[in-house]
Amino acid sequence: MSKGKESMVIVGLPDASVKESKERVMAVLRLLKCDLTDRKVVVNLSPPEQRKNGAMFDLAMAVGILKEEGFIKMALPERIAFIGALSLDGSVRKADGMLPALIAAKLLGFDKVVMPNDESVPTEMLKDLECIKVANIHEVMEYLSGQLLLPLSAVVAKTEEELCDFSFSHDFPHIIGHENAKEALEIAAAGGHNVLMSGPPGCGKSMLAETFPSILPPLTREARGQRDRSLVPPIFYSWCKLQSLTKVFKK
Repeated sequence: MSKGKESMVIVGLPDASVKESKERVMAVLRLLKCDLTDRKVVVNLSPPEQRKNGAMFDLAMAVGILKEEGFIKMALPERIAFIGALSLDGSVRKADGMLPALIAAKLLGFDKVVMPNDESVPTEMLKDLECIKVANIHEVMEYLSGQLLLPLSAVVAKTEEELCDFSFSHDFPHIIGHENAKEALEIAAAGGHNVLMSGPPGCGKSMLAETFPSILPPLTREARGQRDRSLVPPIFYSWCKLQSLTKVFKK
């Protein structure tokens, strides 16, 4: 924050969606009567060499400016992150990439995350991370000022048994013959190895691949999060229902 013509500049390789954040953030600040006349705001997104995209930085930018201008009196809690997009009326909305951002926040050591109140984001997989859900910027300010005790996520985490309650339309034991190929797949499943199938059309490659997930162990919550972050190569795993912890064959 510095004296100068009223403006907001975002640096750190922002893409078009991030550059548009300044219009949303400035509109919300005016809604809160935050006067930035003769004030120049420079927002630095770190690390500067990595390109930033998406609208999820809106909430963090707004909170930072409000804190700097004295609208938030109390010190911000340690290890807290703010993730979410802002609407012009001050409401906090979900943005693309919420789940990867939450997982990244957990890996970076954050204990709390202020995020949109959207039940479509599967926060139940994130152990030891308090997801504080808000509807608008007013609730964020009241929470940070100690005036409002927001409920934590009401999502009840399912047990591993409940998550693993599924059936397969193509089951590995149903295959007749192909003993050598089945043995190779069993070894791959037991050791977590990659598999490359080669052969003429009609020899059973797709049939074996379709039944292969039925002998794989269920994904743990951590592995499931990595899959949803696209950290796991999608040759075996494809996007499926987030309530499922199984690996799914994808043609």
